[in-house]
Amino acid sequence: MNENFYGSINIIPFYKSYIFFLNCENSNFCHKISFLREFFGNIILFFPFSKALEIVLQKKLTFKKKCFYIFITSFSIEFSQYLFNLGIMEVDDIILNFSGGILGAYLLNCPKKVFKFKKCTKPY
Repeated sequence: MNENFYGSINIIPFYKSYIFFLNCENSNFCHKISFLREFFGNIILFFPFSKALEIVLQKKLTFKKKCFYIFITSFSIEFSQYLFNLGIMEVDDIILNFSGGILGAYLLNCPKKVFKFKKCTKPY
């Protein structure tokens, strides 16, 4: 698959990752860093998305709604790359963006559930 062909679609999940690991010993350091940046960058990009969405909408969202918005936004970004010939629409980018968004939705709400503090009514 030609990586420089804009306006194309890659529907094979993690195809580039598979090719990278097949040729890992032949890759130089810059290529390895580029792969890691792209892989983890897609996850990190959507990590704060659900919290930012709640701030913008000014309301608390259920986990299902967060999942829906994360998926629709990720899909829309990838589809617009295909539609406007700005990049390659890749299914693994959708999967990684969705994974990062879900991970962020869970971890950014986790401290509220784990650390429940009681008010102290007696003065010291």
